[in-house]
Amino acid sequence: MSLAAQIDRAQTSNPAVRTSVRFGPALQVLSVRSINSAWRDGDLISGALTPVIFFVCFYVPLHGQFDRSGIDYAQYLAPVILLQTGLFTAIMAAQNAGIDAAAGVRDRLTSLPISRSVPTFARMSVVIVMSLISTSGGLVIGSVFGFRFDTTPVEIAAFVLLVVVFALALSLLTDALGSVITNAESVGQALMIPQLILVMLSTGIVPAGAFPEWVQPVVRNSPVSQFADALRALSTGSDFDATAPILWAIGLLVAGGAAAGVVGRRTASR
Repeated sequence: MSLAAQIDRAQTSNPAVRTSVRFGPALQVLSVRSINSAWRDGDLISGALTPVIFFVCFYVPLHGQFDRSGIDYAQYLAPVILLQTGLFTAIMAAQNAGIDAAAGVRDRLTSLPISRSVPTFARMSVVIVMSLISTSGGLVIGSVFGFRFDTTPVEIAAFVLLVVVFALALSLLTDALGSVITNAESVGQALMIPQLILVMLSTGIVPAGAFPEWVQPVVRNSPVSQFADALRALSTGSDFDATAPILWAIGLLVAGGAAAGVVGRRTASR
């Protein structure tokens, strides 16, 4: 029996078929199924349109003030739009994990002869695809309003990689949260608040100097600010200190991986 057939049966009858399946083939099957599901549900289309909507909503009312100050607001704004779509991708990951957990899909998949980490990796494959699609949408709308890369291909690749890592690291955390709190709607609503705070208390939309002095240290050192500043530097070929964004990326990935591991062990022990 193929792995795909085993998964189909697991979603309906929880079979006790226990033949070893290698990590690679198992991941491929579940990843394709997850991506196809995201396409059918409209998540991938939403991922392409979300940065367009966000960019227009921020650029139209604010660009005049920045233009008068001699700042190219399209160049300034594009990085945080990509990061914000990464935050929304993480919220989607939490909701999808909650839906799977509530429907019993996660528990039934544990009956299959595959590594316990495969379902999580498969869900993260959707996050990566979604992030790449959102990044493409954000760069297209940004270029319409004047965003340009003035740098090398290596730095462009690093720019895209940093956006994907940001979305992936946060999605590992939110996926674990959604797997524990199985009410997908409640999880999505709850995560909207920290998402909003992270974006608004950052240098993504306006410079740190626009904030009250007492909160400026928080704004400058927030993860969104560190990633946004790094993306701006990468897009223009400017020198910057990569220490902070790299440390944030490593820290978020480690925290996300640890959370996924804890949830995986908890599920396997049931």
